[in-house]
Amino acid sequence: MNGRWNPVSWFERLWIRNKIIAVYIPLIIVPLLILGIVSSRIFTGSLIEKMKRNSIDESNLILSQVNSIIQNTESCANILTTDLNKILSNNPETNDAYGEGQFRGQIESQLAVDLLIFPDVDSAVFIERRNSNIFTSYASTSDKDKEVFRSGILEKLQTNETFGVNHWLPMQQRAFLVTDPQTPVLTLGKIVTDINTGLPFGTLLLNVKESSLSSAYLNMSKGSPNHYFVLDNRGMIISAPEAGKLLKPLQDDELNRLLAANGSFSQVVHTDASSNLVTSDAYDKMNWKLVNVVPMNMLTGDIQKNSWMIAFIGIVCLLFGLVGAGVLSRVIVRPLFRLTKAMRKVKDGDLDSRSDIQTQDEIGLLTSVFNTMISQIQDLLQRVETEQRMKKEYELALIHAQIKPHFLYNTLDLIYVLNDLNRIQEARDTTKALADYYRIALSKGKEIITVGEEIKNAADYLVIQQMRYPDVFDFSIHVPSELLNEEIPKLSLQPLVENAIYHGLKTKGSFGHIDIDGEREGTAIVLRVKDDGIGMSEEKARAILGFGSGERHPASFGIFSVHERIRLYFGDQYGVSIQSEPGKGTEVRIMVPADNSRRKTYV
Repeated sequence: MNGRWNPVSWFERLWIRNKIIAVYIPLIIVPLLILGIVSSRIFTGSLIEKMKRNSIDESNLILSQVNSIIQNTESCANILTTDLNKILSNNPETNDAYGEGQFRGQIESQLAVDLLIFPDVDSAVFIERRNSNIFTSYASTSDKDKEVFRSGILEKLQTNETFGVNHWLPMQQRAFLVTDPQTPVLTLGKIVTDINTGLPFGTLLLNVKESSLSSAYLNMSKGSPNHYFVLDNRGMIISAPEAGKLLKPLQDDELNRLLAANGSFSQVVHTDASSNLVTSDAYDKMNWKLVNVVPMNMLTGDIQKNSWMIAFIGIVCLLFGLVGAGVLSRVIVRPLFRLTKAMRKVKDGDLDSRSDIQTQDEIGLLTSVFNTMISQIQDLLQRVETEQRMKKEYELALIHAQIKPHFLYNTLDLIYVLNDLNRIQEARDTTKALADYYRIALSKGKEIITVGEEIKNAADYLVIQQMRYPDVFDFSIHVPSELLNEEIPKLSLQPLVENAIYHGLKTKGSFGHIDIDGEREGTAIVLRVKDDGIGMSEEKARAILGFGSGERHPASFGIFSVHERIRLYFGDQYGVSIQSEPGKGTEVRIMVPADNSRRKTYV
């Protein structure tokens, strides 16, 4: 199937108990899941459409109130212009303080009286052009009002040819000509002219606080998820419930692009942060946009509660289904489970496992067949094990025979060379060591010798090899005397020593050392062959013992032969282990039991 998941095969591999559960769960969950998804979609769509209509209606009502504030302010400006024109036209120019005081009182009283009719206008200011006097509808004691002459407001009104025309300045927060410097104001400016001559008397400024605009939608948004704010043509927030957002650009780039590309609309906007229902209504008179943002999670809160309720009901139904499956499992599946448990033990290697089901039905018949089959498998494995053991003995004997001639030829060549060089004493010592070596190696056909004999055999081998390679290594042997009478397969140390010389020290490039020692560890004897040669990698160590080499044969016949013979004689818990580090050396450990009784009976 090319690795593709097959639901039919998966279902067939399930236990019967799990099959019952696998059928119960879809029957309960799928209908509830479909019900939850369909009802959620229907309710969400209906709620969003209803919210769109409500938001559009509310926006129209809010803009109607805002428009009323704007028109009232403009009407106030027109009335003040007429009233100021009458006062200014009938007021002769005078330089006396009393006359000036009377004139100021008349102007400021008129400003204050007219504002009583228009509560949306917070304050009114008239700036006389003739003497640059500033008249306010409120008691002003601040000299900051004179900053108006440096602010550019007057010049802007005069250069835009706004004589007799209402001109709205952008929402701003300033420290002059306002009752509260901390509150942003929307200012209407108008040039007051002499109706007889057409010459300007001065400039009239009317201030509308931002709170007057926001009051139009704050009452509507109380207790609702609506969040209104007003944007001007610069993309600045000029009215919002949060004072910290006033006179700042809108931070949501996605919403900015949407507002810039569309006029009036109402739709759901998805961003990385959240999803919102956004309604925008244009107020063309001031080139503003009233925006309402409603978080979708607040809109769908009730729907989510409904979904949680459906999920809770589903969990309850699922629990009932699991209880029912459990009852069926006890009645029908339990005997099969016990038989399966016995089969799994056999699969894990426990061939002594048997099923104790005594029923007379089909499961009882399966149990009887299973128990008979396991007994037959045990007998077969016993026969195979005996045959394999004999085969290993033959193979190891062949490997052993292959190792012995190699050393003999090299030693005879060495004796010949020593005689030829007239080094008679060294030739005699080498001949004696060779004779002792083969006396122990042959051992009258015995495969098990004492540790003392094996140490003597390894020492004879090292004497001969040191004679051949005097500039390559030296050696030392430290084995406690209480270990010398213990037993070990013959030629267990020689292959390890040979490997240390040829693969650890000869290629090192400097003089090396081999150390043989031993100790008792619990009920076992450990003999170690250590060298300070070139070492090897962990992969090479595993390959020497025949693991993970990827080859048909192990990387070293000699060490592998020792390892397998020890395991054959004493069991798999004994044998050879290698610890090595490249560039530092190698330690090869032999572990054998400390008494003869641990040797396998078939050896």
